[in-house]
Amino acid sequence: LGDPALHAVDGELEVAAAPAPAKPKTFGIGDKVRGGDFEFTVNSVKCGISQVGSSYFNHKAQGTFCRVGVTAKNVTKSAKLFHADGTITAQDASGREYDVDGEAAIYGNDDAKGFLDEINPGNSVKANVYFDVPKGTKLKTITFDAGLFTLAEDAVVTL
Repeated sequence: LGDPALHAVDGELEVAAAPAPAKPKTFGIGDKVRGGDFEFTVNSVKCGISQVGSSYFNHKAQGTFCRVGVTAKNVTKSAKLFHADGTITAQDASGREYDVDGEAAIYGNDDAKGFLDEINPGNSVKANVYFDVPKGTKLKTITFDAGLFTLAEDAVVTL
């Protein structure tokens, strides 16, 4: 019968309108999003931090740090290792992408949370992730990687 989007009406060939593409769901601060083996929630964002840690043990930003408070919950049936590096990125309004500063995460969290955490199924960890950005930069989005071996899309949170 041919293409279902085409059909004849009174001898004329008529093209049916294609359905509108589904609008991607947008997420914001406080929303739960899926990224690979974890469900993430962005809890807070603060930029303009020059260093993290104590006066003796610290890490200074090349520019300035943006601290993003996140909760990572293991939504699988086995323990999973959470490491913010390579899982979470940030983007600014110009489209520049920033990776997590792993050293800042060590100094900027109690017990180095978010650096290398093994999380059992159903459990969650709250951690701060840090992005070293040029002074004056405002982050627009945070992206949580769905993982290499999945058909799922990355989750994007608008700040």
